[in-house]
Amino acid sequence: MSTGDGSSPAAPPEPAGAAGDARDEVRARLVRAAATVFAREGYAGTKIMDIVREAGVSTGTVYGRFRSKNELLREAVVGGSKKGGVLVGTAPSLGDLMRFGARLSDRPLYDFEALRLEAYVTARREPEVAGALADAYDSWRAGVEPLVAAAEAGGEIDGVDPEAVLFLYRTLYLGMLLHRASGMDGPDPDAWEALVDRIVAGLGRPPGANAEPEPDHHDEGE
Repeated sequence: MSTGDGSSPAAPPEPAGAAGDARDEVRARLVRAAATVFAREGYAGTKIMDIVREAGVSTGTVYGRFRSKNELLREAVVGGSKKGGVLVGTAPSLGDLMRFGARLSDRPLYDFEALRLEAYVTARREPEVAGALADAYDSWRAGVEPLVAAAEAGGEIDGVDPEAVLFLYRTLYLGMLLHRASGMDGPDPDAWEALVDRIVAGLGRPPGANAEPEPDHHDEGE
């Protein structure tokens, strides 16, 4: 039974063994269902019963595992970002990741993208969701660390704070999600791609900057 603010009494302890494994499977199903419904209906438009129907479970099943829909949104956002960090970590380079995040597309948002936007909007009013976004970023940041290290070692970013570069990426990525969600027209695709390429190139060392300076023999023997 839920309380007046949409939360429920504390859940009982997780059982051990096979029963615990079954609970984990149901929990994962609830998180997937919540992500789908949040993406489709928005946070404010989602009711616990919508998630119950999507998951094919009872209301008691939800409240036996989650205190509120805030907690469901939190787990869906954090879990999705952990997977996202692993995926972006497989990009060929940090520059390619930047180009991918800024690419123009007119296709509808995927559910995980719509969920991400919904979480950012909800975080303005819900501190628990804001905390979920912070945790999600920490997971994502760990996943992209190999790309950052390789970019610094190879001169792809030089004299620039890596955290500022990642902030630029996130700003571009979220901005492009908003653009796609709006359905508005964008610039010429080739012109946009050329601009993004110029920005990415400007983060690194100029061509030839790695070369060692030629020794000056002019004054030898004097």
